[in-house]
Amino acid sequence: MSDSSLSSISDGSDVLRLFSDSDTDTDTGAGTGTARGERPELARALPDTSGLSREALTCKDGEVLLYYCYCEVKDPEKLCAWQKALCQHLHLTGKVRVASEGINGTVGGSKVATNLYIEVMLSQPLFKDILCRDDFKSSAGGAHCFPDLRVGVFEEIVPMGIDPKKVSYKETGIHLSPQEFHKEVEQHLSQASQGQSDTILLDCRNFYESKIGHFQGCLAPDIRKFSYFPSYVDENLELFRNKRVLMYCTGGIRCERGSAYLRSKAVCREVYQLKGGIHKYLEEFPDGFYRGKLFVFDDRYAICSNEDVISACRHCAAPWDQYSLCSSQHCRQLVLACPRCRGEGLTACCALCRDKERAAAAGQAPKEECECTRRRPRVPIERVSQGTLADEKD
Repeated sequence: MSDSSLSSISDGSDVLRLFSDSDTDTDTGAGTGTARGERPELARALPDTSGLSREALTCKDGEVLLYYCYCEVKDPEKLCAWQKALCQHLHLTGKVRVASEGINGTVGGSKVATNLYIEVMLSQPLFKDILCRDDFKSSAGGAHCFPDLRVGVFEEIVPMGIDPKKVSYKETGIHLSPQEFHKEVEQHLSQASQGQSDTILLDCRNFYESKIGHFQGCLAPDIRKFSYFPSYVDENLELFRNKRVLMYCTGGIRCERGSAYLRSKAVCREVYQLKGGIHKYLEEFPDGFYRGKLFVFDDRYAICSNEDVISACRHCAAPWDQYSLCSSQHCRQLVLACPRCRGEGLTACCALCRDKERAAAAGQAPKEECECTRRRPRVPIERVSQGTLADEKD
C-alpha cells in the first residue's frame, strides 16, 4: 500500500451518521502550535479503506499501540464517539480513555490498520502539532491481545484519583530522553554503590508490574493501584526530601501526573521523568539497566527485551515471570505459578481463593476478598535508608 493511501481521508457516510447536522461546531485544543483563541476542528472523517482487503485490516500478525496526548478537549463525548467509530472502522480492539484533559489509548490490530490509525490521529486538528509519530509506542501483537473494544469518557485519562484541576499535567517534571535517562541511572548506580547517591530512582507502577521487571537500583512502591500513589507520596515525604527523583513508568503517562503531584509537595530538589517510558527506553537500550519483562495491560501480560527472569513462582520459588489469572472465578489477582505447580493444581493466588473454588463447586456463596488483598497494606511506609535502596532492589 502506498504512503498516499495511508494518509487519505474521506467523509464516509458511516461516520457521518454518528453526528447530527447541529454537531458542526468545533472543539477546542491547547498545546504547542495552537494560537490563543483558535478553535481547532475535531475532524470526524474515517480513513478511506475501499482499496484494502478485509484480510489486510484483520490480519492477526499485527501490533499493539500505546499512546497518550494531554490537551484541552471541549467535548469529550464527541471525541469518544469518533474514536469508537474509527477503531471499529479499522477493526481495532483495546481501550481508549477520553477526558477534558486529553486522550489515552492502547489498541491492537493489523499493521495496516495501526498505521492508518496513527496517520489519522496525526492529521486530526485537535492533536496536530502536539502528537508526533514518536509518541506511539508499538510492540508485536494484534487485535487478539484484547477481548474487545472499550472507549469511554472519564474524569482523568490515567486514574490517579486527583482532580486534574488540582494537580495538572502542566506542572509535570522535567522530561529526559532515553539517552539522558540512561546516563542518569548509570551515574546513580555508580554513586549508590559508594553510598553517595542523592537520587531516588522511582518506579511509578504497581507492585505486580515491577515484580517481573524494573530498573536496577529502583525504589518500587508496594502499591496495587496508581490511585494509591498520592497517598504513598504523602506517607513517605521525608524519603523524598531534598532528593533528586528520577521517575519512570510503562509509557510515560503515569509520570506526567505522578511527577506533578510529587512537585506539588515541594520537598524534592528536582523531579525528572523518562519520556516515552520503559517502552521507548527498551527500543534504544534493550540490554540496558532495565532487567526482566515489561508488564502490559492486555492478554499478553508481558513483553520481553532481555533474557533475565527476576521473579519466582509463588509456590515453589523457581524462577518464573509469566502471569496467569487466579483460577477462582471471583478473583482478578495475577499469579506467578510455574508449569510444574500448575500441574499439581496450584492455580489460585492464595489458600482463601482455593477455598472459594471448593465452595463454588459445592454451590456455596464464596467470600469476595482474597487473602492477598486483605493482608497487603494499602499504602506501605518505607523503612529503609536511602543508602540501602540500590542494594535491596538489585
